[in-house]
Amino acid sequence: MWLLLRYEFQATFLTAGTSLWFLIRLWQKGEIFGKQAVLFAVWFVVALMTELLARGPGTWIAGLLAQLALAIVLILKHRMDSIY
Repeated sequence: MWLLLRYEFQATFLTAGTSLWFLIRLWQKGEIFGKQAVLFAVWFVVALMTELLARGPGTWIAGLLAQLALAIVLILKHRMDSIY
């Protein structure tokens, strides 16, 4: 736990960067659009703001987990669309 908090800056921007990369990539390919694109964009912004504006480690970890979950969902969406 203390190691994660020690590398808070790197962990925040690694997960946010991964999410943003796949969000932009899927958006450019036209694999997400309309309400789905808005949902993913709002999810990204809320998770990032939760991480950046967190006053305690619990809130920051919640934001990090939300960002990580978004990255996993986007990667799976990219992989599933690549299969078909």
